[in-house]
Amino acid sequence: MSEEENIPDIPGVDSETNKITPYQEIVINEIPSGSIIDIGAGGEGVIAQVGGKRITAVDKRQGEIDEAKDKAPDANWVVADALDLPFENEEFDNATSFFCGMYMSNKDLPQSIKEIYRVLKPGGEFWIWDSKIDTDKESFIIVLSITLPEKEKFGTGYGTGKKLQNEEMYKEHLLEAGFSIEEMQVNKYWFFIKAKK
Repeated sequence: MSEEENIPDIPGVDSETNKITPYQEIVINEIPSGSIIDIGAGGEGVIAQVGGKRITAVDKRQGEIDEAKDKAPDANWVVADALDLPFENEEFDNATSFFCGMYMSNKDLPQSIKEIYRVLKPGGEFWIWDSKIDTDKESFIIVLSITLPEKEKFGTGYGTGKKLQNEEMYKEHLLEAGFSIEEMQVNKYWFFIKAKK
């Protein structure tokens, strides 16, 4: 079966005018140690499900937090904007972002990365999972099958309007903010970056 044949049918979404990816397998066996700020944590609360009380889960939309709280009730949920985080300098050991940058404008992404750098302790890591987006269609939808430690595999999807986003753009913004790149894994529709302050 070819990859294109594996594109899921999403009710109410026309695959002719919207770019829909085949299912993408994401397996998270670990997250960084210590205290973690997770940017864009609402919805599924993926990182908060793994890290529980070690996670300060930030999302600017209360509705997204409300949706995720039941899945990770031990996390510290905070309504805040990644462009102006309400935390002290060097407050967190590490940071994560799970398919969040795709919802930010390309203009705002560099400022959010600078804010994450600010709140990280020296030597802190920033782990990023996000979409590679390059389409002229109305929207881009990445469909995921997610496996977490000691949890049942589940499916979800994330969608956004037209934009260009890839690992090289992220890398450039990370380096400009002062991060070094420790690891990059690039797939057809998504990437993982581990950066260090």
